[in-house]
Amino acid sequence: MAAGPNFRIATFQGESGTTIKLAGELDDATTAELVECFERLAAEPKGGHITVDLAQVTFIDSAGMRAIIAIERTTAERELTLTIMPPPDEVTELLRVAGVADHLTLTPAVDATPPSRPFLERIEIELERERTAPGRARQELREALAGRIPEPDAATLTLLTSEVVTNAVIHPHAGVGGSIGLRITAYPDRVRVEVSDAGAGFEPENLPPGPRETGGHGLVVVDGLSSRWGTHRLEDREGGGFCVWFELDVDYQPEARREADRAGAEPTETRVAAADAG
Repeated sequence: MAAGPNFRIATFQGESGTTIKLAGELDDATTAELVECFERLAAEPKGGHITVDLAQVTFIDSAGMRAIIAIERTTAERELTLTIMPPPDEVTELLRVAGVADHLTLTPAVDATPPSRPFLERIEIELERERTAPGRARQELREALAGRIPEPDAATLTLLTSEVVTNAVIHPHAGVGGSIGLRITAYPDRVRVEVSDAGAGFEPENLPPGPRETGGHGLVVVDGLSSRWGTHRLEDREGGGFCVWFELDVDYQPEARREADRAGAEPTETRVAAADAG
C-alpha cells in the first residue's frame, strides 16, 4: 500500500500480546494501513492484548483520530484488550485542544476578504488531487514558516492546513478534476491559508455539528482552533470553484529566519515571495 514517505508501521509479538508501532505522520493517506493491520491482528486466535504505540508519531489529523477511536470501539466489541501508548507531548497537547471542538456549531466568518494591508510573504502552489496532497501541503507550510512563528502556532497551522486539504481531496463529487490550490499568506499579526478546488463546495450553515468519529468535513477542528475562517465561491475561475480559508493570529517574524540563515543555518529552497502590497 502506498503511504506517506515519513510513515512507517511495524508489528512485534511479545509475551503480553502484539504491538503495532507507528512512526511519522498519521493522516487520511495512512490510516487505512493502520486499520488493516489492526483488523488482521484482531482476527487472529491469539489476538488477545493489542498495543498501539504512537510514541514516534509526529502528526495526527482528524482521520487518524477517528481511526484510533474505531480501533478502541472494535476491541471493546470483540472483548479484546487494548493499550494506546500516547504520541509525543506536543502532538498530544494539540489533540487535546482540538478535542474541545467535538460538538461545536460551525460559525464561519461572513467576510472572506483578505486584510487590505500589505502582506509580508506569500507562497502559492498547486497540489495533485491525491491522498498524498495533505502531506505535501504540511511539508510546504513547515518549510515556508520555519523559524518565523512560535512552534505551538506552527503545529496548529499544520493541523488546520492538513484538515482543509484533506477535505478538498476526499469530498468533491466523483468526476471533479483539476488540482488543489494552496495559498499561504503571512501578515505581521496573522497567517492566512486558502485552499481552492473545482468542486461545487458546500454551505457551512448546513453542516450539523457532530462527534469527530462520524467524519464529515473535518471543519469542527478548523472552527475550534482557527482565529477565523470562511468560504467563498470562485466566480472569476473558469468553470467556477470553491475556496475554504482560515486565519490564525500569530506574531510573524520574518527577520528571525533570515538572521538564522546568516548565522550559518542550512539554506532552504525559496518559494515564498516578498510583496509590497496584498
